[in-house]
Amino acid sequence: METPADKRIAMIRSLLQSEHRGMSISDIANRLGVKRNIVSGDLNYLLRLGQVEMQAIGTSKVFFATAKIPISGILNYSSDRILIIDKDRQVIEANTALLEMTGLIREEIIGSPLNACPGPLFSTLDGLSPGTTEAQDIAVWLPMLDDPRAIRHFRVKLVPIIFEDTPGGTMITIEDITEAVRNRDALRMSEERYKAIVEDMPDLIFRFFPNGILTYANQAFSSVFGEHETSHSGENVYALFSGGDRVSFLELVRSARGDTHLVTGMYTLTTPAGVRQYSFSIRAITSEAGTIVEYQGIGRDISAELDARNQLLRNASEKEFLWRVSQQFLDTSSATEIYDHLAEGIADRIPGAVIMIFSYDEKAGTMRAELIRDDQGTDLLASIFDGEGLAFSLPHSVMTKLPGYEGILKGDLTPVESGFLLPLIGDSAVQRIRGAIGQRSVAATMMVSDSTVVGAVAVCLPLGTPLENRSVAETVIHIAALALQRQYTRESLRKSDSRFRTVTAVTPLPVSIISPDGRYLSVNSSFTALFGYTLDDIPDGRRWFLQAFPDTSLMQRTRDLWLQDLKQSKPGEIRSRRFPVRCKDGSICSILFHPCTLPDGCQLVIYEDVTGSEEAERVRNLLAGIVRSSHDAIIGMTTNGRIQTWNPGAERVYGYTAGEMIGKDIALLFPPHLPGEKDRILAMVQSGKFIPELETERVRKDGAVIDVSVTISPVFDRDGTIIGVSTIVKDITAKKAAERFRELESRYRSRVDAINVGVYRSTGDPGGRFVWGNSSLVRILGYSSFEDVADIPVSDHFLHIGGRRELLDDLRHSGFVKNRELLLRKKDGSTLHVLVTALATFAPDGEIVFINGIVEDVTENRILARKLASLGELPDESGPSIP
Repeated sequence: METPADKRIAMIRSLLQSEHRGMSISDIANRLGVKRNIVSGDLNYLLRLGQVEMQAIGTSKVFFATAKIPISGILNYSSDRILIIDKDRQVIEANTALLEMTGLIREEIIGSPLNACPGPLFSTLDGLSPGTTEAQDIAVWLPMLDDPRAIRHFRVKLVPIIFEDTPGGTMITIEDITEAVRNRDALRMSEERYKAIVEDMPDLIFRFFPNGILTYANQAFSSVFGEHETSHSGENVYALFSGGDRVSFLELVRSARGDTHLVTGMYTLTTPAGVRQYSFSIRAITSEAGTIVEYQGIGRDISAELDARNQLLRNASEKEFLWRVSQQFLDTSSATEIYDHLAEGIADRIPGAVIMIFSYDEKAGTMRAELIRDDQGTDLLASIFDGEGLAFSLPHSVMTKLPGYEGILKGDLTPVESGFLLPLIGDSAVQRIRGAIGQRSVAATMMVSDSTVVGAVAVCLPLGTPLENRSVAETVIHIAALALQRQYTRESLRKSDSRFRTVTAVTPLPVSIISPDGRYLSVNSSFTALFGYTLDDIPDGRRWFLQAFPDTSLMQRTRDLWLQDLKQSKPGEIRSRRFPVRCKDGSICSILFHPCTLPDGCQLVIYEDVTGSEEAERVRNLLAGIVRSSHDAIIGMTTNGRIQTWNPGAERVYGYTAGEMIGKDIALLFPPHLPGEKDRILAMVQSGKFIPELETERVRKDGAVIDVSVTISPVFDRDGTIIGVSTIVKDITAKKAAERFRELESRYRSRVDAINVGVYRSTGDPGGRFVWGNSSLVRILGYSSFEDVADIPVSDHFLHIGGRRELLDDLRHSGFVKNRELLLRKKDGSTLHVLVTALATFAPDGEIVFINGIVEDVTENRILARKLASLGELPDESGPSIP
């Protein structure tokens, strides 16, 4: 609303604009009818605003309307808040933006000292140093309707200005930077939250400028490349790469364009832990203008994954190789072909080797060289011995005296000394062989099938060359031995299959053989070790599917795929499929099935457990949770017995919390009567031994001694060094008590079984069944076994209907009967007189649960009594007694 002062000032401006020659104070006062001093104040106000000018004519002051643009008009065009003060720090002018922000009107501040203006903004401005023109940031409590937080931030500049015909003053420009400050604080808080989140992540998190200078690195990054975060701040990330990897990483970084462009690459880094393979993902961070200001990198150690992948490839190659070699041996029709395939198979896995193969005649006790093939595939036997061959005597009694014969006779390729062959084949033959192949290291083994030696193999390598792929070569030799044995004996196909199953039993991979009608003919020890099932558990495919695939939809899908693949495949063709399988212990394994149809229609299946490679990442994340959720006590400790980890299961078993036990010696849990057990266990573990299910005793926190089963394992690092001990403890107190109870019960039964009266336990229902009875009870009732007695209701043994009911009524009433005479029916139908003593065991509801009793056969006594009674009734025909 317009005030009287505003109207009066507007009238003065209008009056001066109409009088171009100017007017004095008196003229204006007379024209407006206002007091002279009021007009003087209004003119001074307009003069300060620059809306009027004053000229002194003699002793009079004449005022004119100014032709200049007033400063207030200029100030209102600015979006900043502007305040003008004179040299005495009195407010001369304030623009509209400032007035709107403070909620004031011009009259409240114009002409007032700065520190007298209402509101905290002006007092804060009054405290600023007037001698500097640098921008100064201030924070002011300035509540506004749209801002309940009240605190606002301003950037203030004090600019000296000079007024025409008046002393100079200061123009204060006030820029509202509240949003910028809040955004900056929010960004800083976001940055701190970001660092807090990524600091403990296992991946390497780092940020760097385009020139490579690191601005942030998390703890994982520092633990790989240094000790502290600051140890890498300011360093160049490109320096961590060397050679071609550095150039490749630079190109990767340059290929990142914008926040949404994520690029990934794999690189080799040299770290304090050694040379490692890392996968790096780089994202560019840009400004609002689109300029790249920083990069964020995430690095993950994929060395273990690559190792697992390479091992998987090696395993696949070995499986394919063994399948091919097995098929070759199955297709052979002569021993010569077997020797040839064996040499090819060994040469394929052990390049650079000279291979010597011998046959063995067990009856004659002689070895004969069948093949000597050099590393170029050339057969040397004929040229070395001029076509005469090589044979020598080697009785079995001599064979057991050979150096390292234990491994050799088991089929293990065993290194032998250079003079190994000298006493067997003589110096001349040794020199001929050495002249043809040179000085070489030798590993030898017997070809053993069904505990029968059928030949021997020697692998000769250049000196200093390691023997690689030993286990695969040994498997090939085992298969060749089986093929030779089959060739020699010409046994039936069933016998041949049995021997082939023997070979599968020695392979480290799980193997099963399934007949054409779906019966499991064989599973090797590795199969049972992986799945837990034996032939008794899965005699046929139906039982296997029910056990291994409890989910009906998965079972149906698996069965359909099996039949589909079987129908579409040929004998010898591998049909690989991956399925989740439930093991006997309830665990789920991810299994690669490699079935193959044999020539006789049987299915040979090799199973590959790929759970580890698939679960590697999840295992790392879930391991701690698994340990925490285990009902068993799981304790980790150092090799000297200092406790490092203590799961909730350990707290349940022993009563101690983790806080009470971590850092303590495990000896705290050992009872006094087992001195030295801790040291013996640790000594065994330190030597690398695994201690399974050791039954012993331990002490709880409350002092109680409990029975436990302890499984103790050494913990190895990557280099195979034992770095700790893992202990799994099961509380078997109840189990041991049950065992002791069973032992006592067994003693009781054995003693009771020897007495001459029948002892029994039966149920308490109206019909009743015998739960247990000794041999005398079986004999008294006329049966051959207790099982026959148990099959008949107890009530059926009573001669009179209702006899069982009457006995139960008496037991319900008094709980006990003694020497109750009853008539029972034996198995052959004859009547039996017995005396029964019985004691009832009641349920909480008053019903009889069990009856424990003793049965005494008094039939003969009763018969004898009747006979005596009948004799007493006969007439006395003997006449008078003789004195």
